[in-house]
Amino acid sequence: MKNISKALFCFLMIVSCEEHHKNTLNFSASIQENDELKENPLLMKPITTSIQPKDSTMSTLYGNDIAFDYAQHHSDSHYPENAILNEVTWKQKPDEVWFGGNIPKEIYSIERISFINSQSVYERYEGKQLRLISGYNAKDDRRKMVILDQRMAVSP
Repeated sequence: MKNISKALFCFLMIVSCEEHHKNTLNFSASIQENDELKENPLLMKPITTSIQPKDSTMSTLYGNDIAFDYAQHHSDSHYPENAILNEVTWKQKPDEVWFGGNIPKEIYSIERISFINSQSVYERYEGKQLRLISGYNAKDDRRKMVILDQRMAVSP
């Protein structure tokens, strides 16, 4: 009887310890190889985040080392030469693991601001394969100002 109990216990331990691998990486919310971007903004340092519930989107403002260091010590939008900011906006989807939570679904747009020769250059990438949207309009200036007015998120 003891041997049967030990065997049953071992069997239950083996069965209960079985790993159920589930793909936990969100590939659809990542940058793809065929995108037109000069660099991957998701590898830069996050400065701040925001959620737009009305549009079902979420955004993160990323910066290169120069922009990140500047944002840490200044509250204005006069970024130095060679600073690069990328506002990445995702559509949202319900989180399958955390009830009531939302996670990024796919990239909706990337807005890039680079500071070259004392000027800021705004670019917008959209679409399934993130292509540069060309052409200037007044909305671009408004978006650039909204992005530049964001301050670094304070964390403990």
